Amino acid sequence: MDTAAVTRRPPRRLARPRRWAVLGVLFVMAALTAGWPLIDRAVADHEPVPAGAVLELGQGDDAALLRVTGAGWELSRSRSDPGSSYALSRDGVDLVAGYVDLSGSGDAGQLWTGLRKVLSVADAASRLGGPRPVTSAAGASGLTGPLTRPGRTGTATVWVPPDEDYAVEITVLTEPGTAAGTVADAAAVARSVAFPREAS
Repeated sequence: MDTAAVTRRPPRRLARPRRWAVLGVLFVMAALTAGWPLIDRAVADHEPVPAGAVLELGQGDDAALLRVTGAGWELSRSRSDPGSSYALSRDGVDLVAGYVDLSGSGDAGQLWTGLRKVLSVADAASRLGGPRPVTSAAGASGLTGPLTRPGRTGTATVWVPPDEDYAVEITVLTEPGTAAGTVADAAAVARSVAFPREAS
């Protein structure tokens, strides 16, 4: 009985398209692994801020304090830096507090004009009304006035310590239908500014 010759062939190489598919999957996995911290940071951008928390804005002796009023506020970590700004949000309200270094060369009136320009650059449809004097819960002096953007209304406030070497600018914008209690808490945060160096 004849036996057919058995021929052995070397294993076939992966076809080029299949090899590229495998490499593509590996590349995507590597990219996701390396980029996961960035994705995680974007997803976890909003950090809860407890009621009563005190935020220090500025550095060293030239710092202001803001007290968070009410529960439910969230801090945007990507838009906040204790040395220069805080961005808080809660149920239809956005509050932004910014530190301005004046180096003894400015006053609240000049700051109001500058703030109007900055807001119009950020959003050409922004409208900042005329200022009126205001006093914070801690006794700081400043100016406040109405601020509007399409679909939002609120206030802008500028706080300046007596030596006028720095200032704090706070904007509060609310969406229509925002609960009155939330709006009141935002106003309380804006009025909570204290300059501890001046009090000592």
